[in-house]
Amino acid sequence: MTIVKSDDGYADGDFSLLGRHLRLLDLELIRLNAAIAASNDPETDGLCDTAEYFIGHGFVAIQRYITATRTGLGIRMAEAFDAPPMTKSGLSLAAAINAGANYWKHMEEWIETINKSDYADLRGSALKTLKQIEVITPWVEYTCFNLT
Repeated sequence: MTIVKSDDGYADGDFSLLGRHLRLLDLELIRLNAAIAASNDPETDGLCDTAEYFIGHGFVAIQRYITATRTGLGIRMAEAFDAPPMTKSGLSLAAAINAGANYWKHMEEWIETINKSDYADLRGSALKTLKQIEVITPWVEYTCFNLT
């Protein structure tokens, strides 16, 4: 991560790249939203799954930026994920994004356990991720979309 200080503020090359990446995802999501609106059955047409895919990748891109930035600035993970702004549920936005990214990356590993009501087989960060997401949205299809 490279942050350059100037008289007018800071130049963050990683933030610029993240912005470009998210704009590309947004273009695809705009097209998908139009297709969903025009579809008689967007779920059967695979449009909802496709949108979830792009939203999940947006979470991962932002997660990577947060990690690179906090590490480059010497900020501990706990400190970064406790910093405002906060969601309505009291979870920080950074923690919610991190949870959404972890969910997206690992949901296939966790899916059987997620479908159980007690999550008995989950431990550590997997269980923490699920509990963080649950304060924002219930476990239903399209969890990443529901986090937005």
